[in-house]
Amino acid sequence: MVSDLGHPLLGVTGGWELFARADTEVVRIQFARGRVTHTPVPALNSSGPVYFVVGRDWAVVRPLDFVPGFLIPDGRPARALAGVLGRSGPALPGPDPATLWVAAGSGVTATMVLARPDGRPVGRSVRMPSDTNDFPRSDGTGHLVLQGIDGFYLARPDGMRRITTGALLAVGPTSWLVRECDERHRCAVIAIDRNTGVRRALDVGISLGLGYPSPGVIAPGGGAAALFERGPDGLNSLHLLDLVSGADRRLEVPVDQPGGGAGLAWSPDGRWLFVAGEHGQLFAVDASTGRVRGVGVELPPIHQLAIRAS
Repeated sequence: MVSDLGHPLLGVTGGWELFARADTEVVRIQFARGRVTHTPVPALNSSGPVYFVVGRDWAVVRPLDFVPGFLIPDGRPARALAGVLGRSGPALPGPDPATLWVAAGSGVTATMVLARPDGRPVGRSVRMPSDTNDFPRSDGTGHLVLQGIDGFYLARPDGMRRITTGALLAVGPTSWLVRECDERHRCAVIAIDRNTGVRRALDVGISLGLGYPSPGVIAPGGGAAALFERGPDGLNSLHLLDLVSGADRRLEVPVDQPGGGAGLAWSPDGRWLFVAGEHGQLFAVDASTGRVRGVGVELPPIHQLAIRAS
């Protein structure tokens, strides 16, 4: 189903798009065109984690369990995943919009191979080390992040490089946010420039971002990070952290979804942070002011978000 609203949403003029995954459909929101497309997707036969990847002209919904996942080509019905994509394991964005990383095997040490959405491998792979204790995550640039017994690593086909011996709080295309402690457990939150390696300590609460299944997300330009904090009442809150000044703003968004960073997505220009709320609502946060608003369209309860750049 396609709805043409007749006006842009949120005043957006760029050609980027937001995708949202609900239980039985994938929603494509073209903000500048004012168009919303709902594509039905069969219910997943799994209650476990689900990976949601968006490419050049397709989206992939792939459960971690060995149950069917689905390819949703633009403008066409969903169909079952095939080839290497038809197995179990993670699926994560690749280094270009025509590919994605998928597990060739089972378990956390399965080799990740780069494949096309039709399930055909393209010949590049990353072997998971034997001390990996969790499934890989996206690094924000189309490569992988791994957690080992001595910290977090960036994993690429040409090798691995350690990011930190501490905790990885948030990831983004230009920077990392980490928490590190010395031998006397004096801890700090540190922003690391991915291009230069320059490290800057930030004067913020060290509980931000700790204890979540996936890191928070850093805006494309590297100026801000969105990450969670668990309060003394056990409930989550969402924070917007300025990575230049260290200013921390708690956002008035109800969040308690287990998907962590999968329910967050930045617009490519860094102006908007999109959030899948506690009850599946879609919120848009103006990053400059922290103001929270809806996007002006009616949606089913959503679980995961992904951006397609123009």
